[in-house]
Amino acid sequence: MVLIDLNQEEVKRLIAIMQFSIAACPLGSISQEVEIDADKIENLIAKMEKGLE
Repeated sequence: MVLIDLNQEEVKRLIAIMQFSIAACPLGSISQEVEIDADKIENLIAKMEKGLE
């Protein structure tokens, strides 16, 4: 596990960036080494939002 210390505003910014990437970025061309798709990004967003509660 990796821990990164982010404040609430930083987490909110990351969530916004990830939500934008689902709609605007060709996710398939980001990396061949890391599997990235909309479902995985949405799962990360959900985790981050849960952490803000």
